Amino acid sequence: MVGREEAIAVFDVGTTGVRALLFNLEGSILGGAYEEYPTISEHPGQSEQVPDVWWEASCRTIQSALKNAHVSPSDVVAVSVCTQRATIFPVDKSGRPLYRALTWMDTRMSPSAKKLKKVIGQRESLNKVLWIKDNVPSVFEQTFKFLFVDSYFYFKLAGVFVSDLSNAFYGPFDVEKLSWNEKLADEVGVPLDKWVEVYPSGKVVGEVTVEAARETQLKAGTPVVVGGGDQQCSCVGVGAVRHGIVKVTTGTGTFVDALIDKPIYDPFGILFTLPHVLEGKWVVEGVIPGTGSILRWFRDNFGHLEKKVAEDVGVDAYSILEDEAETVSPGSDGLLVIPLFNFGKGAIYNLSFAHSRRHIIRAIMECNGFGIRGLLDIISGMGIAVEELRIDGGGARSKLWRQIQADVTGKRISVPCIEEAGALGAAILASKGVKLFPSVEKAVESMVKISEVREPRHENKRVYDEMHPVFMKLLL
Repeated sequence: MVGREEAIAVFDVGTTGVRALLFNLEGSILGGAYEEYPTISEHPGQSEQVPDVWWEASCRTIQSALKNAHVSPSDVVAVSVCTQRATIFPVDKSGRPLYRALTWMDTRMSPSAKKLKKVIGQRESLNKVLWIKDNVPSVFEQTFKFLFVDSYFYFKLAGVFVSDLSNAFYGPFDVEKLSWNEKLADEVGVPLDKWVEVYPSGKVVGEVTVEAARETQLKAGTPVVVGGGDQQCSCVGVGAVRHGIVKVTTGTGTFVDALIDKPIYDPFGILFTLPHVLEGKWVVEGVIPGTGSILRWFRDNFGHLEKKVAEDVGVDAYSILEDEAETVSPGSDGLLVIPLFNFGKGAIYNLSFAHSRRHIIRAIMECNGFGIRGLLDIISGMGIAVEELRIDGGGARSKLWRQIQADVTGKRISVPCIEEAGALGAAILASKGVKLFPSVEKAVESMVKISEVREPRHENKRVYDEMHPVFMKLLL
């Protein structure tokens, strides 16, 4: 690890765009670039994207990343990916997409999927495959393989049809045996020969092809290493690789993930049990939809002045809203926001003439903390230790939001230096895959650094302790 600076390239393929990043072996970002792409939503429930657009954007961003990092392609020692999960589409034998990708946000469900709802469970990609089978049967018949987002990138980079466990879960997958479930595949009518091979994260599955090198400017022969789904990769990228450390990501929604050694299941059915990107491990995951979306909704509908001021002085409009919320006492004088707007159940509770817009802003931020605490209570009730929270996502940028999470949950909050935790997690997996580190844990020691630690303020926690049961009663 001396001499030239070795770099790991990662494609972070999200819902709204792709980010290409180059990491060194200390976990620092040497360079990166981002490009957005559109989502097609012309009909109720539809959410589709064009796979070739992902790839074209990825080629441009990795070229820009190499250029602005002043990194030679020969210094890139591995390539990996971190992706949105459950998005899927069909290809022919040449890897040519036969239909647009149905994203994880696509809620259309065919009659056959509705009949098999209990059998399918949380395997959301199966719903989308059955929609294709029922609505465009000619495409289904022509399909050689159904590809997840990561599968497409491994094919474009190395010419192989593979996926990892964390993405494969959303197909006909056995979460306990960590392999395809032939019985389930037959039951839903999508035979196993239409699915890709599955490998553990951190496995080298090929090399950058000559064609991929021409398109990306990466060096032909560079090892391509299996990465994983965004939330599991984020667990690694924030250093939540031992028991007691729980990862919390706040973006459009909030994801809470805890490491487990064997599959255990939430008796309430609120948490999911998923394969991890750590070999022989699983995660339990809870989701609070819309937590970040609500604050964006407020900004867009009631923060026009703040947006204008932010543009004029070159600051983030969210920071202006945060300053306003910080003038309100913890608990927002009894005001509560219930965040289930995605399901038509959102509410602002206990509103009175004594409240102002600043109370609403703070209550929006506090509802995220209450939701996290509710999920942590379930996790603890399953016998899983919760000692510290490692946070990432857009919500981690806010000092007030960080402190609210600490105060509501009563847990220490640690904030990693790198915001792009999912991409860093994929880089860590790749570094272990090409034997730059003997284990993921050793790679984490070198590549994950903490920028800030926040402890709960117990006087604030007492206020939140009184409000939390009220919030949960309204939520459920």
